Amino acid sequence: MPQLVLTLDEDMLIWLRRIITDEDKDEAMEFVRKVLEPKVKEAERPGGMKRAFDVGGADGQVGGRR
Repeated sequence: MPQLVLTLDEDMLIWLRRIITDEDKDEAMEFVRKVLEPKVKEAERPGGMKRAFDVGGADGQVGGRR
């Protein structure tokens, strides 16, 4: 399986911090199912979650023309 790097928006980060602070196992499982599981499934699909330099970018950016 390829390495997976996640980016969480502010709401997801707040949700995760609340889970950690409260040690809420049920909420943690919901977070895994709703946030992490779809990202893992996407990464497992052939061609899923391409890195910036795999899909190209603007000139001078990673994946762009030099």
